Amino acid sequence: EFPTDPNVIQLEPFAITLEITTRPPQNFLRHLCLTDFSPGQACLHTFLPRLVNIFQFCKMSLSAIVHDDHVDVVCSALAVNCCQFGCFIQNTPRIPCASENHDWMTKLREIAPSKKLRNLVIPGTHDSASVTISKWSLFAAVGLCQNLSVVEQLQRGARYLDTRIGSGVKDSILVDDVNVVHGILTGGKFVKVLEDVDQFLCDNPGEFVVMEVVLENKRQLTAEQRIKVFKLISSTFGDRMITKDDYDSWFNLKYVTLGELAEKNKNVLVLLHERICGFCYEDKTFDMDTVTREFNCHKNENCMRNKWHNTMDSQRILSSNEEFLETYCKHLGKLLNSQFVMTPAFGGVENVPGLLFGMKSLRPVSLARKLYRKEVLETFLRDRADCKWNIVLLDFVDLCPLLVRFLIGLNSPKKLTIEEATVKSARGGDSTDVTEAIQNLVKRQCILYLVDFQNDVKLDFDEGEFRLKANFEDESINHVINFNKDTEFLLCDETFMCNDCH
Repeated sequence: EFPTDPNVIQLEPFAITLEITTRPPQNFLRHLCLTDFSPGQACLHTFLPRLVNIFQFCKMSLSAIVHDDHVDVVCSALAVNCCQFGCFIQNTPRIPCASENHDWMTKLREIAPSKKLRNLVIPGTHDSASVTISKWSLFAAVGLCQNLSVVEQLQRGARYLDTRIGSGVKDSILVDDVNVVHGILTGGKFVKVLEDVDQFLCDNPGEFVVMEVVLENKRQLTAEQRIKVFKLISSTFGDRMITKDDYDSWFNLKYVTLGELAEKNKNVLVLLHERICGFCYEDKTFDMDTVTREFNCHKNENCMRNKWHNTMDSQRILSSNEEFLETYCKHLGKLLNSQFVMTPAFGGVENVPGLLFGMKSLRPVSLARKLYRKEVLETFLRDRADCKWNIVLLDFVDLCPLLVRFLIGLNSPKKLTIEEATVKSARGGDSTDVTEAIQNLVKRQCILYLVDFQNDVKLDFDEGEFRLKANFEDESINHVINFNKDTEFLLCDETFMCNDCH
């Protein structure tokens, strides 16, 4: 029996041999404390998911003696996890912080109703509902892109959802057989995703969500299923959707404001990839224009520009997004979706040894963790915060909560003024004035994000005390914190978001 208290683990020499057959013996199941099985019920399909408790125990034990990065290498290695089951998908951020941002648009509208939707910095999630894919599906670790449910992503501040759908049953006509999919993997019911988004918007009517629905390649829906999907979307969101009449009249993405959206009680824009249209049903052709007119779902290309960068290289994805932004940032008539999403790929023969032994990974979570190192994506976006970012698309948003808060905080209309800033080494000595350096790190005149104290402030020590006097217009702020090489500090308007420092 495995210990239940993680603080009491007796490390003794042991060996476990598991012989998995299509019908495991009953005494073996009992040995694993799986007492609810009977010999007639025991089979590989029902047995494998129960191994999750063993993997959790192994993870707990390994984490006490081995760094997460080492465990990730083992789980990524095709020579070990050849089926790429979703074991050890990390869900602990490097820097934990308050992550509740369920009403940030509502608060922003109260203090800045003229804020334009196109000018907002909006966190978005890639393959938003992929968390519904079972971790015990073959190659699940390659398809999982989020740890959080769609509701949890919205509560943490995401306002763009990328939803991939397909048929879970070939040639079905039922909308209940329309599932979340990612490639060959099948997840939960699409109807449940819509219900969750709708419930969030009912609870938070002042928020505005852009939901893109994409029919996954090779997971075709029947014509009747597609009609039912459109009807389901329309009936779920009802009058709160941006309609074709809205789009043709007042909903101009170049000018529409948060105040206008609230005034007209609109809080969801549904976008469709054209792949789901272009079919006939009951002697009628449903092209994109017909679907827009009858169901108020809009062609994604008419409302948004995006680019799939298709790379595993973190520096390449940064430079490619920078080029994309420079090209289209002046096109204010459409939303701009910057995809900071790493794409797993086998690559050439030279990559095979690395993939076999875990030095390279096909798991999006492994790629995301490399991208979310503070010297990579966080520094990149902080240093370019004055650029015209709009939607910022991310995998595994639970792994970068401080970055998400930074992105949302960039929307604050209140001016941050740094009055005085000093640092003092932990080894002693006099305090050093760093006011000018800190003032230069304030972005959009409203937010301060110190990713690395030593590098950001150009110090010759990495541990000490930081004192700050500042104000958001008429509100004074004083901070005294002890910092080291791992410390990050985020200061944003507390009337717009929680005042959070680390």
